[in-house]
Amino acid sequence: MLKEILNKFLILNGVQAAVVIQENGEIIESMKSGIVIDRNLRTALSTIMIDTRSAAAGFNSAPLSMVFAQYSDKFLILGPLAEEFFLVIIAKSTANIGQISYEMKKNQEAIVSLL
Repeated sequence: MLKEILNKFLILNGVQAAVVIQENGEIIESMKSGIVIDRNLRTALSTIMIDTRSAAAGFNSAPLSMVFAQYSDKFLILGPLAEEFFLVIIAKSTANIGQISYEMKKNQEAIVSLL
């Protein structure tokens, strides 16, 4: 069932991967097309998750709701699901950020219910 939900993201134009990952870098489930998620990328994602949570705590702000990182030809959007689980979307720079963000929010509860 989790694969079916993640597959909804791959249907969106430019999305290359939808990944449910733990804060420690362990991939719970992923659907990908045209991209390899290797150990270095998992480590980088884990670092981003831990650092952004620490930054949010340092700002005494509300819990983290989303992280966006843009690179020359790709971007990633990272959103918390539950205590230590995150949904990461990796997409080409031409993808529609708003549409991806909307789908992440729309499917969050369904994904959490499967963890």
